[in-house]
Amino acid sequence: MYLHRTALLTIIGFYLAGPLLLDWWLQADSHWYRPFIIWLVLIALSWLIDMRRGHQDV
Repeated sequence: MYLHRTALLTIIGFYLAGPLLLDWWLQADSHWYRPFIIWLVLIALSWLIDMRRGHQDV
């Protein structure tokens, strides 16, 4: 299975920045919608990577 370089860099970036993101996510004084924004960004990035791939690569 071919893994895009962008996806690989994203996975490594999340692995390295994971503890910082987790601390930011779990702050007590944060807004209720913060986890939903994080999930929205992840879904949007996945969609953009999929759209770049095109339909002929399926």
